[in-house]
Amino acid sequence: MTTSATEPSPSGVARLWLTEITRSRIVDRAGERLGRVEDVIVRLGTGGYPPVTGLIGRLAGRQLFVPSDRVGEVAGGRVQLTGETLSLLRFERRQGEVLLHNDVLGRRVISVDTGRLIIAADIQLTAGRGGWKVAGVDSSPRGGLRRLLPPPLNSLRHDGRYFVDWSQVEPFVGHVPSSRLLMPIRRLRRLHPAEIADIVESASHEEGEEIITAVHADPELEADVFEELNTEHQVEFLRTRSDAEAAMVLAGMGSDDAADLITELDQERRAPILAQLPPAKQAKVRALLSYSPESGGGLMSPDFVAVSESATVTEALAAVRAAGLSPQVLADVFLTDASGRLVGAVPLVSLIQARGNSGVAKLVQRGDTALEAGDDLPEVARLMTDFNLSVAPVVDDGRRIIGVISVDDVLEAMLPDSWRRRSEADHG
Repeated sequence: MTTSATEPSPSGVARLWLTEITRSRIVDRAGERLGRVEDVIVRLGTGGYPPVTGLIGRLAGRQLFVPSDRVGEVAGGRVQLTGETLSLLRFERRQGEVLLHNDVLGRRVISVDTGRLIIAADIQLTAGRGGWKVAGVDSSPRGGLRRLLPPPLNSLRHDGRYFVDWSQVEPFVGHVPSSRLLMPIRRLRRLHPAEIADIVESASHEEGEEIITAVHADPELEADVFEELNTEHQVEFLRTRSDAEAAMVLAGMGSDDAADLITELDQERRAPILAQLPPAKQAKVRALLSYSPESGGGLMSPDFVAVSESATVTEALAAVRAAGLSPQVLADVFLTDASGRLVGAVPLVSLIQARGNSGVAKLVQRGDTALEAGDDLPEVARLMTDFNLSVAPVVDDGRRIIGVISVDDVLEAMLPDSWRRRSEADHG
């Protein structure tokens, strides 16, 4: 497939836009009209830049497959074929094939560079080793006009500011019939779980399901994304899953987030799902469920690192490494006496800066700044603000630490619903 100049390419590489090809006239070697181009066929499952395998042409009222090696020059709203004969078999979609015009053009795709949904207003094809490939998409608002006008009237100049390289694009393929394609996870992994959750919340239910299905291949990422979703979407996606599948998702979430989510599920599902959690996780979640959601006990995570006040810096850092907890709750390491009572806290950064054989007790920077399980949200926020805490311990009646509250838990509890709705609207 060759092309005459349509737009100058700084790299000198031949390139075409999908809207310049579809609806173009198909002519034979002598220039006689045979029909028109309806679509361009690619394979998305091969990774990298999808190769063009052929065109769909409408000739004599039939949809025919035109292999890419039979396509000659493409220019001026026409596609010239090479060779003397062309198969007259009707086009039938093969497994793994995607039609750029029908399946991708004008639809939303994920921009993994910005973490947002964009419209594939046009699709660029470039010639390279091995044939033509998809190079990227144009997300310009003017793209809709190009799709409405016939060639060559639709040859409007593309604004490079709206071009997104295909390496930064992930299309939705769940609607593609008989493709048996799954959205790959490799590009989604570049995004923070909160960015993936934002995309899910701004997507349609079908698009959101496709993303959640993709991240299911990575249970840890799936759990992180679920933690970032708003309650409405969490419940929506768990509603279509079995109790065992729901328990698997909750098992990967933080105990506090899992407890919050269980309370939002239908009453008849709570006990069966809770019963299928691993015993250690189940015990933590059950304990959290006994507290009011907006109390210190309801806000806390039961996961933290505490060492004896007689421990060395080396021993404390070893405990941090072995814990495998989130950075939020590891901001401080807590010290306890021989009876298990809270003595104080040492910032993790102080441990990293100290000598390994030093005693951790010498590094305590604050003493009794603990909260109680019954403290309400304003009291939690006041103490953490007054002492500039990124993480605060929660103790029982015997002053034994039972959990920690991180600043992000407080912010999430205090964030008005209207702010989140505004954020979702901005991503729509």
